[in-house]
Amino acid sequence: MTLYRQLLLWMLVVFFAFISAVFAIQFSTTKDYLVHQQSTELTNAISSVGFALSPYLENKDMVAAESVISATFDSSFYSEVKLELLDSDKKIVRQYPQTVAGVPSWFQSLINIEPITQSTTLASGWMQLANLTVTSSPATAYQQLWKATVQLMLGFVICSVLGAIVLSLVLNKVLQPLKQIQNSAKEMASQHFTSSLPMPLTRDLADVVTAFNSMNQQLQSHFEQQAQVADNLRIRAYQDPVSGLANRSYLISKITSWLSRKPSGGMALLKADDIEDSYKQSGYEVGDQLVQKIASRLKELSNDDVTIARLNQSEFVLISPKATKEELIEFGRKMLNMTSDLNSDPLGIAPLHAAVGIVVCSENETISSLLASADNALNKARQEPKEPLAVIESNEKKETTSLGKQQWKALVDEAIANKLINFTFQKAINVDNKILHKEAFAYIQKDNQRFNAGQFLSAIEQLNEGANFDRYIVDTLFSDIEKSPASVPLAINITQSSVNDTGFIRWLNSKLQAAQHIKDRVLFELPEICFIKQVDNASLLCEIIHQNGFRFGIDNYGHSFSSTGYLNRLRPNYVKLDFAYTSQLDDQIKMDVLQSITRTANNLSVTTIATRVETAEQKDKLAAMDILGFQGFVTDQLNHEN
Repeated sequence: MTLYRQLLLWMLVVFFAFISAVFAIQFSTTKDYLVHQQSTELTNAISSVGFALSPYLENKDMVAAESVISATFDSSFYSEVKLELLDSDKKIVRQYPQTVAGVPSWFQSLINIEPITQSTTLASGWMQLANLTVTSSPATAYQQLWKATVQLMLGFVICSVLGAIVLSLVLNKVLQPLKQIQNSAKEMASQHFTSSLPMPLTRDLADVVTAFNSMNQQLQSHFEQQAQVADNLRIRAYQDPVSGLANRSYLISKITSWLSRKPSGGMALLKADDIEDSYKQSGYEVGDQLVQKIASRLKELSNDDVTIARLNQSEFVLISPKATKEELIEFGRKMLNMTSDLNSDPLGIAPLHAAVGIVVCSENETISSLLASADNALNKARQEPKEPLAVIESNEKKETTSLGKQQWKALVDEAIANKLINFTFQKAINVDNKILHKEAFAYIQKDNQRFNAGQFLSAIEQLNEGANFDRYIVDTLFSDIEKSPASVPLAINITQSSVNDTGFIRWLNSKLQAAQHIKDRVLFELPEICFIKQVDNASLLCEIIHQNGFRFGIDNYGHSFSSTGYLNRLRPNYVKLDFAYTSQLDDQIKMDVLQSITRTANNLSVTTIATRVETAEQKDKLAAMDILGFQGFVTDQLNHEN
């Protein structure tokens, strides 16, 4: 029971007791008054009738005496009148029936008003003539007492109702600051910090509010500082301090994980000679300015599938594990165009002092061979007379790599129309190997050929066609979930183009409103890049998901080198760490970074899930760093064992 209800209940009890006491006192006073009034009237009646009867009794006129008695004593006030002559055996007795009209029988049985009997001796001079005995009737007293009781009860009920309403309003007004403290405390318990509470007029509560606001600000400052420390550690370990891009260490981690899983896509290596010349001729300050200038442009190419890093003083690397040869060439040309901004050539006739070498990755690629091929491609590009761009590719190519973006789009449209899209599922587990959720991965099965989502998603994203694909995926999986009521929660990935599609957001809102019965069994995964590049649309989508009672997670957490402060604002259910953070667990500095960003999420009650966890040993190391969830080959093994 809340404090408000307890106070209101006890105040109502005291108020009710007070009103009841007043009611009891007034009732008793009224009853005593009516009994006393009955006795007084009886005395007056006997006195008056005695003077009237004496002459008739003295003359032995019994007829006149009986007439006086009948006229004097009314049946409604008296129950019996008896006149006994002293000098003879003659009597006059009058009895009146006792009917109490308008008074409930239970009231008469509950409230006892006894009739009053008084006697007197009638005399003439010194001679005694007769004895007069009169017994009153309580009927009138009952009627008056019942009427008074009804009025008292009505007043009691009205006062009680009005008193309860007034007490409720007053108590609610007085305890409003306490209610605000309670709500703010609940938010603080979930690490969601609100603005300072207004200062109440009550002095005692004002002291409490002052202390609470101070504690709220200190905790908020503590979490912000902790998030900033995590960001600073991550920057030192994985970010180039000048360009703000990933550094060589992060790049190697990314390439290692990429090449370990039958890689596709490729890498583009940009060499900007103007930067190297500026460092030599003008010093570090001018050189750093050129690096920052080109880095700000190169960041425009980044997304969840594309990693951009600064390899050394004047070389920049772009890795795209899902890009085709044509897409890599397009990336390379964009990088060359961006470096043209470094030239102070308003006429645009000066030669471009930059080159791009592109490597299309093969399945047997290693880090050393990949970087060596990139250097060879860069040297080859410098010899190209028209465009300083060259491509080196492996002879081992899949037929699907020759498909263009429009061909991929046509394939996806055909798969949606003919229901050729199927799903595989990978479990995310906790430390105790209990399933947190299953993530759905779509693939297209056509003519005995399988196309994984990684092959075609990049193409439809570039064409901004992800919304149609996501609508089909959500519809299909929602239908499957409704058919399997005992299933574990299912995570559904949302593409970046869908996050930016207002039509899709409206559609999803309607879909979620109509699917409230499965809100506890569905999660949505949004790529982290959306919260960096399209923060308004991503925040709107998250708000809609929250309003409808569903949950969401963030994929590739930490991939973009930006502040993680958005976690406190958006409150995802979980985050899936970028695998670059969990692939090298022997480096103490990188382990400190991982533990720091994990602690930031855990302190906000956001579950951290490590992806691409290959072995039980890796899982144990990650668990020791407070990572609460795991997904990868180790969960696939769990599937087979179960």
